[in-house]
Amino acid sequence: MKRTKKLLCLRIGIIVLALLSGYFIVDAMLPQTEAKVREARSEQVQSQANQKPPKKDKLVALTFDDGPDAKYTVKILDILKKYDAKATFFVVGYQAEKYPDVLSRIVKEGHMLGNHTWSHKDLTKLNGQQINNEIVKLNKVIQNATGEVPKYVRTPYGAVSKKVTEAIEQNGQHNVLWNVDTRDWAGATPEDMLKNVKANLKPGGIILMHSFGGKKGDLSNTIECLPKMIEELQEEGYSFVTVDELKSKSS
Repeated sequence: MKRTKKLLCLRIGIIVLALLSGYFIVDAMLPQTEAKVREARSEQVQSQANQKPPKKDKLVALTFDDGPDAKYTVKILDILKKYDAKATFFVVGYQAEKYPDVLSRIVKEGHMLGNHTWSHKDLTKLNGQQINNEIVKLNKVIQNATGEVPKYVRTPYGAVSKKVTEAIEQNGQHNVLWNVDTRDWAGATPEDMLKNVKANLKPGGIILMHSFGGKKGDLSNTIECLPKMIEELQEEGYSFVTVDELKSKSS
């Protein structure tokens, strides 16, 4: 009986000793664990403090006037697809009517269509009804080809007046011009086009190029310049977006 009591007391003593040892071990570890937590948290806060604020989006809108056609417009679309760049095509009526399949491709590939009037006349020299006809007639052709009415108009030659603006807005549309002209329409060399763009472009810029017409109908310089221009601007952090996306992110 005495032997049993001794064994029981011994076991209880061992258990108590083990519990006390565990307590002291845990208690000794707590300061070290807390220190590690504090250190980790401090590093996290410091890391967040050292992070640079995000740069303002460097967005640019490429725009192409006077198309579409089956030669230059399709080459431009191929280049844009290669570089995953989006653009806006301001088309004219007599070309749009001939190439509805190209209009459809433009929209399907994520680009935007704009209205550049039916016959590319100086709208400031027309009366109100004539201005409206130039816009509405092309709207219908674009809608028939794509199911959409364009949101934006670009007046030929950038010519605008109060009367022209009112006619555009009465159709629920907005006039969009440009602030960087490549002068491809005048036959500028690829080097001069690129130099002009890089000298004048700022975030939020709208670049003017052409997908039909040009000097003597030749836009081969545009096709040569475009890939290099996209590459260099993308390297500088620019993203190519439609006019609509540019305006929505700028507002």
